[in-house]
Amino acid sequence: MNDFFERYAKMRGEQHVQNLQYEGKIAAQIKHLRQQQKMSQQQLADLAGVPKSTIGRIEAGTIIPKADTLLQLSEALEIPFVIDGTTD
Repeated sequence: MNDFFERYAKMRGEQHVQNLQYEGKIAAQIKHLRQQQKMSQQQLADLAGVPKSTIGRIEAGTIIPKADTLLQLSEALEIPFVIDGTTD
């Protein structure tokens, strides 16, 4: 953990910081997979049945997608929806 996260963890708790980091990794993975498939945010939104603004907010890290939204995104991106406690 870098110095900022260490100081923030002292204020908010280590679990809170870990959750923020996991959420950031999820957002980055969604964006990476979308771009890897040469898909626009609008195309992903249309395939997943969510507003384009939702995709933008997820990728920007301003909202945390619910499980059903993650499932829709995994189907749209044709990737497995796996929850196994790892960050890989």
